[in-house]
Amino acid sequence: MKISYFIGLLLLINAQFCYSQSFIIDKKYAGAQFVKDINVGELINRCYNYEQFWDEFTTNQERENHRTLCPLNTTEVNFNKLYDLIDKKTVIYRDGDLELVMDRKNDEVTSNNTKIPIKDIVYEVNLSLVYKQQIKDTITLASYSYNPYRAFYLNSTYYYIDSNGSIYTLSLNEYADYIKSVKYKHYQIDKENLCFKQFEQVE
Repeated sequence: MKISYFIGLLLLINAQFCYSQSFIIDKKYAGAQFVKDINVGELINRCYNYEQFWDEFTTNQERENHRTLCPLNTTEVNFNKLYDLIDKKTVIYRDGDLELVMDRKNDEVTSNNTKIPIKDIVYEVNLSLVYKQQIKDTITLASYSYNPYRAFYLNSTYYYIDSNGSIYTLSLNEYADYIKSVKYKHYQIDKENLCFKQFEQVE
């Protein structure tokens, strides 16, 4: 009876350990915490400057108060600083043979959504799950893209890596005064299956 009790106790402790792994990531690589708890509907409303904006908010202080309601305007995370921090491939977490590696990429992508194909300039920060020096899975953490001929149009992706291994990404298509579309994804770092397991996606 005692043997069964102790075996059960050991199994319980082991299960709790497996599901409570901690991923200690340096704050400068962890991303923007607001992404974790974001409400997509509220985000769109708070970051939207409607036509009556200048008439309704007549003072600079009122406009600034309204502007700070949008978390995109108050986050301390700076994509350019993050991009500059990463030197080709940067290991942000290591556990034995398993590593989480950030790398940056700069590319030009041809857009066919216009009558004349034009090139968008894209900057990305990707995260790879590497095991025994082999890449097992990769996701885009942060990105920024623009076109010199459409300066008012912007694509951007924000992210946050939680200490429990959850990764949240928020991708936006933005215009000068409103957000056109949103994609919100939630991943879990899966050490057993060596992948980023996706739990949720909101569009």
